[in-house]
Amino acid sequence: MVDTALDSRRPVAGADPRDPAARLRDIIGRIRDAAEPERDMAELEPALRQVKDGWRDVRRLLVSPFVREGRFGPAIAALGVLIAVHPLRVEDRRLLASLFGRMGQWDRAIAEADAAAGIEPGNAALHAARIQLRVRAGRVAEAAEAARATLDLAKSEPDEAYSWMMAFVRNGDAAEAADVAAALVPDGLPNERVATMAVRALMEDGRTAAAIRLGDAALRAGHDCAGLRSSLGLSHLRRGTEEDRKAHAVAHFEAGLRMAPADVRLLTLYGETLLRAGRYPEAVAPLAQALEQAPELEQTRALYARALRHTLQYGDAADQWMRLVEKSPDTLLWQRAAIGALTQAGRQEEAEALFSRYIATRSARLPGTFQEALARMEEKLDTAPIPQARLDWAWSLRGDTSIDRAAWERRARWGHMIDHLLLDWLECREERAEEAMYLLGELDTGERFFAPLLAAGRGVVVATAHVGPMYAGLMAMELVGIPARWLATAPSIAHSSYSEALISTADQTEAQVAKACMRAINEGYVLCLAIDGAINPAAPRTSFEGQDVTYSGFASHLAYRLNVPSVFYVPRWENGRMSYTLEMLPSPKPGEDAQAYSQRWQKAYFEHLREHLAGEPESLRLSGGIWRHVTSADRSAQE
Repeated sequence: MVDTALDSRRPVAGADPRDPAARLRDIIGRIRDAAEPERDMAELEPALRQVKDGWRDVRRLLVSPFVREGRFGPAIAALGVLIAVHPLRVEDRRLLASLFGRMGQWDRAIAEADAAAGIEPGNAALHAARIQLRVRAGRVAEAAEAARATLDLAKSEPDEAYSWMMAFVRNGDAAEAADVAAALVPDGLPNERVATMAVRALMEDGRTAAAIRLGDAALRAGHDCAGLRSSLGLSHLRRGTEEDRKAHAVAHFEAGLRMAPADVRLLTLYGETLLRAGRYPEAVAPLAQALEQAPELEQTRALYARALRHTLQYGDAADQWMRLVEKSPDTLLWQRAAIGALTQAGRQEEAEALFSRYIATRSARLPGTFQEALARMEEKLDTAPIPQARLDWAWSLRGDTSIDRAAWERRARWGHMIDHLLLDWLECREERAEEAMYLLGELDTGERFFAPLLAAGRGVVVATAHVGPMYAGLMAMELVGIPARWLATAPSIAHSSYSEALISTADQTEAQVAKACMRAINEGYVLCLAIDGAINPAAPRTSFEGQDVTYSGFASHLAYRLNVPSVFYVPRWENGRMSYTLEMLPSPKPGEDAQAYSQRWQKAYFEHLREHLAGEPESLRLSGGIWRHVTSADRSAQE
């Protein structure tokens, strides 16, 4: 193809060969036509030095065509000549840095970007390029340091603020990114790119309200895009009110998908939000679409499996869980979920085979004796995966304000880890379960407490929570012979000695679970319910001590409807042994309706729970139930 722009600049017959500009254009033409342009580049520099504005022709007629054609080698060589002749032209260095970056030559790219910024140290765009190249090269710590050293430029040039926020976010410096975002004028945001990153930065620093305000201002200014909608939807989920979860977040994800219908992240977020809002049929399609495009996403597949289960597609749900097990055979969470799904789908043999494998895998990870397991656990206390927000909230509820925070946290981590160790030991070392029995405290009190309540031949509703050594209660009641049934996530095919005492929520519908509970009460059992747990992902929540916690009114309604006593029960650690708190919960007053009774019952339950949380840190547990949705306090006031 003939470059007509180049031909028009070539010397014509009769032109003065001594004309430097004509000679330069002639050399440019020969380089462009050469099979190996870099080899002929030596002629360019002396000719360029003879023409005052010759750089224009070199950029327009030589560099730009090579870049358009993807011939970066000769483009880089030509830029090298330009820089040698005009060392203070920052645009040449900036383009050269970009080309080196596109070729993955990060050291050379960064060196040229740094040189350009050194020529014009007050140019925010040049420093933005320095930062972005370091991020692209995977040198996020260097990028953050470069951003930190030039922070004033980001705050004075909002058009370039994206690069500073991105560097800080990628390096985990959420507070610094949020400070840049907070300095932006909400009604003067320059573009959707800056707006999106600013909302993300504020959200990741826990300034949720500020993120939502900034995002709303960006939308009013017309800076709408899929990325902004994604960050805004997540911000509403972080704030977590019922309206946020069920209305605002859903609306933002829907708007984002209208602009980017194939965005896998948005599809997953939308499907998950619908699932947790209880809109199960609607959640299926976006999750399926996300998996069509990204079948390797395990969390998305797990969400899809849950959506299938809650739309009664049990066989398909089991297939999805089994795909997860096949892909990640060592992930115990997938195995446990698949066992319940297979059972619910009627595939009993597969479920039993997988359960045996599940127990064998966990058993292999345990040492030979309980004392060895306990010692190993104590060596790993610092690795306990407890979100900081839970520790902070629990710390705010403590009764003893003189305790050292570090010592308190270590004791809390011990309580978290030993409860999970007890579950592993009871399920996987059943033949040696007695080795853990020495941790049980005095049991006669519990037997004496329940004896008169059970004397009438009717059952008792026991309300507990995800606190303390939860798995001790089952062990204790079995030892003293109290007839009990426990709601549990363990699959119904479990073969342990206490499996008959379980009402599984893993492979039964809510209606089946409710019927099993009523049957247990009518047959005279103590029915134990962790009412801060959830059978479904859309379980209702209520406010407790500044947090939204899962709360089921099923226990109080059961006590009212069946006219049976109800008890508050929580296990706790006392002098290194497992003990428990037992307190009577209110009985209905004459003529009291169900709603009034449930409200009074709920108030009493939470008063007892609050008292427990003020106690010893070992007895917190810090996982599941009331802890599941705990969030850090909104830091927007720090703007």
